[in-house]
Amino acid sequence: MLRHSLRSASKLQSKNVRLLRAAPLLLKRSLSNDPKEVFTKLTDENDPQRDAFFKYGWGSWLKNDKQEKEKRVTRFSIEGLNKVLSDLHEQSAQADKTAKTDAVPPPSYNPNLTVSLPHNVTSKHLGTPKRGESVRVVSMASFHEGKHHRIYKIDTNAGKSFVLRIPYGIDEENTLAYRVKSEVATMDFADLKLGMNVPKVFCFGVNALNPIRQPFILEEYVPGRLLMKDWMPLASDSADGSHKEKLNSVIQPISEFQAKLAETEFTAFGSLYFAKDYRESNEPAYKSDTDGDLADRWRIGPSVERCFWRKKSALPFEQRKQYLGPWTISQPLDIVKSLGSLEAENARARLAIKQADASPEAEIDEQVLRDQITAFENLAKLAPVMYNLKTKSIPNMDAIVKPRLCHPDLDPMNVILHEENGKPYLLDFEGTTVKPFILHNNPQFVAYDGPKIYDLERDVENYSKLNAQEKDQYEFMYKRTRNQYLWESQLNQNAKHLISSIAPLVKLLRSPYVYAVQRKYDQEYLLIDEALVQLKEVWELFAKNELTNSEQFPVEFTEEWLRQHAEKLNAYHEKLIAEPFSATQGWMPQDLFDNLVKSGVLVKDANGDHSLKQ
Repeated sequence: MLRHSLRSASKLQSKNVRLLRAAPLLLKRSLSNDPKEVFTKLTDENDPQRDAFFKYGWGSWLKNDKQEKEKRVTRFSIEGLNKVLSDLHEQSAQADKTAKTDAVPPPSYNPNLTVSLPHNVTSKHLGTPKRGESVRVVSMASFHEGKHHRIYKIDTNAGKSFVLRIPYGIDEENTLAYRVKSEVATMDFADLKLGMNVPKVFCFGVNALNPIRQPFILEEYVPGRLLMKDWMPLASDSADGSHKEKLNSVIQPISEFQAKLAETEFTAFGSLYFAKDYRESNEPAYKSDTDGDLADRWRIGPSVERCFWRKKSALPFEQRKQYLGPWTISQPLDIVKSLGSLEAENARARLAIKQADASPEAEIDEQVLRDQITAFENLAKLAPVMYNLKTKSIPNMDAIVKPRLCHPDLDPMNVILHEENGKPYLLDFEGTTVKPFILHNNPQFVAYDGPKIYDLERDVENYSKLNAQEKDQYEFMYKRTRNQYLWESQLNQNAKHLISSIAPLVKLLRSPYVYAVQRKYDQEYLLIDEALVQLKEVWELFAKNELTNSEQFPVEFTEEWLRQHAEKLNAYHEKLIAEPFSATQGWMPQDLFDNLVKSGVLVKDANGDHSLKQ
């Protein structure tokens, strides 16, 4: 997600802004409390001073650290960036000379293999250099290193700042291209159709053939502070109820974003693209008699939801593409079936590579891959009977199975309050997809699937007699319950017709799918298995109430399988406790890594890997 760093680079001094073309360019890294400044000349593409600027430095891995960091190097052409900016300024100058109309021009597919959005490419947004000067970059700051891409803040001599986003080259180029195309189209839709506050995109490229030599998005820099600074999820209740106001000051704007995104009913399930980027369909993304040129601007194409591309390198893209949609509006549960089938096929491919001794995944267990195949095949079996789409037992069923935008990063870390007017801006749209609202889950910052406690005194027996440690545990559950309740109350207020999507039984029915969507690590297939086991236990009740259209649960579990599953699940939980960094696959923030090495807690072996000192 695009997150402006909490430790952002200090404001640049005026002397740096006035640097001439022959003068050195200022590069800044802001990933420590003591940001380093490096100067480089625009004319020297191979200046070794630039290397550190492009290297990954946000964290380290206990194992294969060098290889993981190499995957995340984001070297790009600064000279090429200048050329792209110069081209955008030329486009804006031409646009200023042409007759103004109310029509929004289509994206411009440029000869340099970039795509620009002419309605955003204006002198107002790009700035104007001094007379006699060409636009150029005067300084850059490495602003944030996220999970999927690197963020650079770009300052020009035209008095404007920009954000340059470069995705890590972890996935093959087709996947990156689809993701970039869809994200820009979705941000464009949110801006033009929905009127949301989002950064304006000026230009993007989907591969390394453009002047910047990397896939990229060049967009507006939004100055301000993160909404996360106001989020206090474990704040204690106050007698006057002011704690609710503070919590809702964060929850409310994000809930309003969700309601706005869910406003439009689309013509298919998948992800948004510009019409020229998805020519397999001539059907507009949504039906409208009033939007004129906008109605034909976008299409629904293959899904770019993260679960469909995360760790799928074992499958060739063309083989994967058959599972990515788009899906017809009449079959809303095909998304679930496709995800289960894709994950099972991916596990088979990984297993075959492992058995051929050709796998780069040295530590992956063959049995884990076999178990994954079974788990995902079971999810695919569940899909057709997951919900009774004609049931009257779920209010507004027709509304909650319609195709609506699902944003995966509705989070206070992804929202900036503009420094001038305090308005919230939703920054990053990577992985946004169109799917039935009944399959949307609560955002991670409020999601909670543990025991629900709404009142400590009433819901916890003998609460007042518990010791301090026990009280802390129950208070934690209470606060998580409270926060989710406040979120769901906002949904009821902002989109009342969709509220039945968060009914407890509806949530339980989609839980295996939600775990599949959120899965990051191999052994988390066990959570899908566990959700299926729990669902089977109450399936008869669901069938009697016509929540599902099958009396028989589609999966059978033997007693031996259940016993082994319980053992594996317990072992997985014990591993999470015993190995504190296993949940992040050995990754940790760089400051923490350095401190643990310095203190001797982490020791290095002959292979260059680190482990906790025994």
